[in-house]
Amino acid sequence: MKIAQWRSFLPGMALATLVAAAIFVYPLAVAPRVPLLDPDEGLHAAIAQEMLDRGDWVVPRLFGRPFLDKPILYFWCEAASLGLLGMSEVAVRLPGLLLGLAGAVTTAALAWRMFDRRMGLVAGVCYATTILPAALAQAAAHDVALVPWVNLALLLFWESDQSKIPNPQSPIPNPQSLILHPWLLTALAGLVLGLAVLTKGLAGVALVGIAYGGYLVAARRLRWAHSLRGALALAVAAGAAAGWYLAVEHRSPGYLHYFFIERHLLGFATATQPHGGARWWYYLPALLVGGLPWIAYVPAALGDAWRQQRSKVPAAAGGGQPLTLLASWLIGCTVFLSLGHSKMVTYIWPVFPALAILAAVAWARLIDGRLGQAARRWMAGVVWGSCLSGPIVLPALLWAVQHKTAVHFSGPAWTIAVLAGLTALMPLGCWVAGRPRAAWAWAALGMAAQFAVALTIALPPVAQRQSARDLADYFNRLGRLPPRLFVVEERIGSLVFYLDHDLRSKTREGQMLSLSLGPDQPPTVFGPDDLLAVPDRALAEALPRLGLAATPYQQAGHYRIYPALEPSARDPGS
Repeated sequence: MKIAQWRSFLPGMALATLVAAAIFVYPLAVAPRVPLLDPDEGLHAAIAQEMLDRGDWVVPRLFGRPFLDKPILYFWCEAASLGLLGMSEVAVRLPGLLLGLAGAVTTAALAWRMFDRRMGLVAGVCYATTILPAALAQAAAHDVALVPWVNLALLLFWESDQSKIPNPQSPIPNPQSLILHPWLLTALAGLVLGLAVLTKGLAGVALVGIAYGGYLVAARRLRWAHSLRGALALAVAAGAAAGWYLAVEHRSPGYLHYFFIERHLLGFATATQPHGGARWWYYLPALLVGGLPWIAYVPAALGDAWRQQRSKVPAAAGGGQPLTLLASWLIGCTVFLSLGHSKMVTYIWPVFPALAILAAVAWARLIDGRLGQAARRWMAGVVWGSCLSGPIVLPALLWAVQHKTAVHFSGPAWTIAVLAGLTALMPLGCWVAGRPRAAWAWAALGMAAQFAVALTIALPPVAQRQSARDLADYFNRLGRLPPRLFVVEERIGSLVFYLDHDLRSKTREGQMLSLSLGPDQPPTVFGPDDLLAVPDRALAEALPRLGLAATPYQQAGHYRIYPALEPSARDPGS
C-alpha cells in the first residue's frame, strides 16, 4: 500500500482500534467486578478448572465425571488461560474476548478479500458493534470459537475459487504460486474445519457447507472439481479432529454414539435434547434484535443488488458473486438452523458476520455514491429512526433490569446512562450535513460507548444475582461443605469455581446438586445434615413449596441457607 493510501486508511484503523478496545479489552478491566454467570459461564469455567487441577487434557470432567456434551477446544483455551493467569474472572473471560476479536478480524479479512480493504474495515467494525456478538463475547460459550473458523473456512474456499493452478511447464515457478494453489487452499480450509469440529462438532461443517454450497448452486458455478475439493476438505477435517474423538471414545466407550447420534442427529431431527421444542421462528427475534443496529441496513444492500441485476447495471469488482455468497450464508444457514428442533440463541452466532458484511456493503456504496435512490431513502429512514430512538435505549435497558430484578440504580448511574444515550444523536448531524462516512463512524463509536457504559453500570449488579460467588465465599469462610448441598433452581458451575482449592479437592459427585421446583421432578429424600441454598429470586416459590417459611436460615449474599429438613420437621403449615 502506498504512503498516501496508508494515510487515508489511518482514521479508519484508529476507529477500529477504539471499538476493539471498548468491546474486547475494557471488559477485562471490569471483569473482577462481574462474577461468573450461571448457568453456562460458571459451568464451563469449573470444567476447565478441573482439567487443570487433574492434569487431564483429554476428557473434560466435573466432579470426576466425564462431561461429554461439548468438544474440547474451548476447554483447552480456558484451562490454558487459568494456568497462566490464575483462577480469576479475567482468566476465564480472556479466551472468549480474544476469540470474539478474532471473529471481528476474520469478518474484516473476508470482506476485504471479497470486496476491498475499506469494506473489510467497515465490516469488522460493524460485526464488533452488533448487539448479540458483542454481548455474547463477554460471557462466551463455545460458539465464540466457531465464528472465526467458519469465517476462515469460507475465506479459504473463496480464495481457492479465485486462484489459478500454477503452470507446471513454467521454467521459473513462482514460489508464491503454491500458496495460491486451489488444492492447497482447500486443504487449509479442511484444517480449519477440523478446528471447528473440535469446537462444536459438525455444526461448523454444516454451516460452511450450506453457505458455500448454496452460493455455488445459486451462482451456477458448481463443478465436479468443487465436489472433489469438498471431499478433500472433509477428509483433512476428519483427520485433524479424529485423534481427540477417538481418545475420548477409548476412555469413555459410547461417546461417539452419544455425541454424533444423540446430540447431533437426534438433537436436530427431534425434540429429545434439553433445548428442543422451540418454534420455527425462534431465531428471527435473535437476528432482528441481536443484529441491531446494522441489520436494518441489510435490505438496502440486497435491494440495491437486486435492482442492479434487473437493470443490467455493471457490478463492481467481485460482481454480484460476493453478495450471492453472503445471501446464501445469511438466509440458508438461518433456515437450516430454524428447521432443527434443538435451538439456542448462540447457535445463530456464526451467521452474524454475513449480516455485518452486508451492512458494510450498503454503507460503502452510499459513501461511494453508487447506491440507488430507493436504497438511499431506506437508509435515510433507518438513520433518522435509529438516531432519534437511540437516546432512550440505554435508560430503557436500566429500567428493564430494575423492573425485572431487585437491582436499584443510583441517580449518577441514571445520569451517565442518559448522557451516554445522547451519543446516538451524533450521527444525525453528520447525516444532515451530507457526510455519510462520518455518520457511520459516529454510529459505531456511539454503540461502543453505550456498550462500555452498560458493562460498567448494568452488568455488575445483575451478575451478582446470577452467580454463586457469594455462596462459595460463605463455605470458604466456614471451611467445610455439608454432605449434600442443594442449590434451588440454579446450576452450580460458578459455586464450584469459587470454592477454595482445599474444599474443591474434597468434593465428590453428588455432593452439590441443583434442585428444581418443577411439578415433574421426583421427590427428594434429604439427609439430616444436608443444606438448601435458596437464591432471593426463588424465595417466593421455594418457601411454600419446601415448607421453609418458619425455618431459621443463614444469609450468604443473595442466598438463604436452610437445613434440608423433612416435611414433618418443618412448620405445621407445610
